[in-house]
Parts: sequence; C-alpha cells; structure tokens
Amino acid sequence: MNTVVNLWIAAPVLGTALILQWAVLRTKYGHELTKQRDRHEQQQQTTTRDIEQAKWQIGKLQHDLAAATLQVKRSSTQSDSRIKDAVNRMLDDADALRRHLPTNDFADTQPSPHSQHDVDLLLR
Repeated sequence: MNTVVNLWIAAPVLGTALILQWAVLRTKYGHELTKQRDRHEQQQQTTTRDIEQAKWQIGKLQHDLAAATLQVKRSSTQSDSRIKDAVNRMLDDADALRRHLPTNDFADTQPSPHSQHDVDLLLR
C-alpha cells in the first residue's frame, strides 16, 4: 500500500514537471523562431535594397554607355586617321623588335643563379 501512495504522489509531480518542461521549451522555441523570422526579414530587406541599387547602377551605366557611344560615333570620323597612324606605329615597333631576335631563334641565356645544383647529384 505504501507503493500505491507513493505512485499517487509521484504521478502528479511528474505530470506537473512534464507540463512545465513542455511550456518552457515551447516558449524558448517561440523566441528562437521569432529571432529567426526577424533575421530573415532583415535579409530580405537588405537584398531588396541591394537589388534596387544594382538596377539604378545598371541604368546609370547604360546611360553613360549610350552617351559614350554617341560621342565615339561623332568623333570617329575625326580620329580615324590618328588611329591608323597609331596602329601603323605599333606594327613598325613590332617589326623593329622582331629584327633583333637571334638568327637561330634561340635567345642567349645563362643559367639562373637561383637554381644552382650539386654536380654530384646530376652525375648520378
């Protein structure tokens, strides 16, 4: 009979402990869920702001590109001869460099002082 009384006393205590634990964990879960939802909303706002800023920058760059293209078209007739002269000078410089290459197409080089090898290792 003593065991039955102990069980009748332990059952409500354990039941109360389980209900209390459930309530505490549910409250903690609710707080964590609220924090996560707030972080998610903040990230969405940041992403939206970044997207709007990128759209604005793209529009500005497209406008600048259109203005630059128009300016190039206007000045292309004036600068065609200058561009041709510059290209010809670059080609002449390349020809001059090409004339200075060795006749056997190998450059005269010396061994690098950074890669000194032990002669005994090379002879093995």
